[in-house]
Amino acid sequence: MRIPDICLSAIIAFAVVYVVYQNDRGQSVPLSSTSNNYTVSINSVPKAMADTLLTIPVTITGERNEKIKFLFRYALPKMRDIEHLYRYGATPLTIVDSSAGLYQATIRTGAKGTLSYYFIEIRDPIGRNIAGLKNQDGKPLTTLAIGQVDSWIKYGYYVCLFIVPLLVTMGAFGSIRVIAGKESAETAGKIFIVAALFTIIAVYVLGNMYRLQLTANSWQGVPWGLNIADNLKQVLVLYLIYIAMTVKIVKTKSGQMRTVFPKNIIGYLGIISFFVMITALLLPMFVGPDYAHISAVLYSFLAFLTLGYFIVSRRTKNA
Repeated sequence: MRIPDICLSAIIAFAVVYVVYQNDRGQSVPLSSTSNNYTVSINSVPKAMADTLLTIPVTITGERNEKIKFLFRYALPKMRDIEHLYRYGATPLTIVDSSAGLYQATIRTGAKGTLSYYFIEIRDPIGRNIAGLKNQDGKPLTTLAIGQVDSWIKYGYYVCLFIVPLLVTMGAFGSIRVIAGKESAETAGKIFIVAALFTIIAVYVLGNMYRLQLTANSWQGVPWGLNIADNLKQVLVLYLIYIAMTVKIVKTKSGQMRTVFPKNIIGYLGIISFFVMITALLLPMFVGPDYAHISAVLYSFLAFLTLGYFIVSRRTKNA
């Protein structure tokens, strides 16, 4: 393994883990909406500590008088019907600096793993909703309540999460050399075996412990759920194990010892592993949990590869 490959792999791994870490923290995003000469702006709060009072600064520009009501609407405790927004509780926004249009809202977060639903509403003197702020899809804003995570679990999880893209990227570089005939398939295969082990630890062991302490939720991938983040990570684990199996040495009928797959195919599978890794770790934060069919497509892809494995393995042994 060449030094430049290792350095570039480390840079890619650091970038991937940094993006994942920032997403886990819940980065605040500026949100704004303009309607009927009113502009409402806030900084989103994707995550907050459980069972605490959360203060949300709000900026409103537009006409202000005693008859115009600036309201903070929120889902009531234990409220199940969160789709009908007219049932939400309402409280006036607290004035911070009326001349600058600065206000604030306060809401108590629930137990860890629960969501708080809310939005901003402006009503005219006869009670009509004339402006406000929600998500672009018209649904309320949300804040996920999270808990404290033990340091050794947190840092152990992110260290393993760094090692996984590091090894997969190194394996992808090695796979290019396998195709070029400059490296043996067995050497690249060993990297993927170690990558698979660290992925198992990151996903099923430390990752599960991390989530339990953060949100009180456990594994939600197949066969227990359709959570896309869990399923894509599970696909990565299975794919790395699959590559490790392709470099298994078998004895043919003619007495030769060779890998199950030809080296070129192993090389291409190794290169694809990089894109599987990027998809598994980064895609969920962009598409959200509603795209469970993506997991189904990837599992179908793995089923296709598995069928190919048994066919090629049989032919290799009979050669």
